[in-house]
Formats: sequence, structure tokens, C-alpha cells
Amino acid sequence: MCYFVTCLVNQKLTAIKKFFVTGLFFLLLVVAGNAQRTYSVKNLRQLSNEELNLYYHKAMNLERMGETLSLAGAAAGLVGVLGGAVLNDDCSSAGSSVLCATAATLMAGGVAATIIGFTMYMTGISRLDRIRSVQFSDSFQLELIPGGFYCSHPQNYPSGITLRITF
Repeated sequence: MCYFVTCLVNQKLTAIKKFFVTGLFFLLLVVAGNAQRTYSVKNLRQLSNEELNLYYHKAMNLERMGETLSLAGAAAGLVGVLGGAVLNDDCSSAGSSVLCATAATLMAGGVAATIIGFTMYMTGISRLDRIRSVQFSDSFQLELIPGGFYCSHPQNYPSGITLRITF
């Protein structure tokens, strides 16, 4: 009887854990989607130059932090791998368990930091590209359009081509 009750409780806890993890995942997706809306081209076109420069510097800082974090993570992972290689078979003794744990932590932390740093770097690069496309899209335009003004004296549209330069 107790085994049956224990199984029921474990099943309910497992279902609650799955529901909780799924809810957190969807919450993360919603937050990430709202964060990306700020850097959409449509939103960036509506900003003033000062706000655009602020977002540009934030994206530049994100890119630099991503570079730094990924390089530091790669270095920490390499130190962990080399430390593990030096300790090789010594991890079974009680005296070097702290060193083995440190090497394993450096390896795992280095891999995690590299992945997070690379993600930050790629996000910063894509944001910078969007901001640059908005900043420099209207810098210079050359258009040839048909003459579209109305002449009131002869009351007609004269034929011709208009050259419009905007900068």
C-alpha cells in the first residue's frame, strides 16, 4: 500500500516538475521575444539619432562582452582540460579530490562561458547590423522619376524626368 502511494506522489511530482519547466521555458521565450522587438528595424526607424546611438553603444558593449566571455571561457576550459590531463590517475586518491573537482569545474564552466559568450557576441553583431542598416539607409539616395508636376498655364503635365538627390 505504501509503495502504491509513493508511486502516486512521485508521478504527481514528476508532472508538476514537467509543467513548471515547460512554463519557465515559455516565459523565457516571451521575455526574449520582447527584448528583440526593441531592436527590430521597424522600431529602430522611429528612433531619434541620440536614441539610435545609445542602442548602438549598448549593442557594441554586448558584442565586446561576448568576445571577452567566450575567450575567458575557452581559456578556463583549456586550463581545466590540461589540469585534468596532468592529474590523470590521481583523482582516485583522497588528497587530490579538490584538484580534480577544480579541473572538472573549470572544464564545465569554460564550456558554459564559451557558449554564453558566443551567443552574446552573435546577438550583438546582429543588433549592430540592424542599427547600421537603419543609420546608413537614408544617408544618400539618387532617384530618377517621371516629371510629375502640373503646369497651370497650358493645363497639362509636361513630359520629362526629374532627378532627385537626398542626403
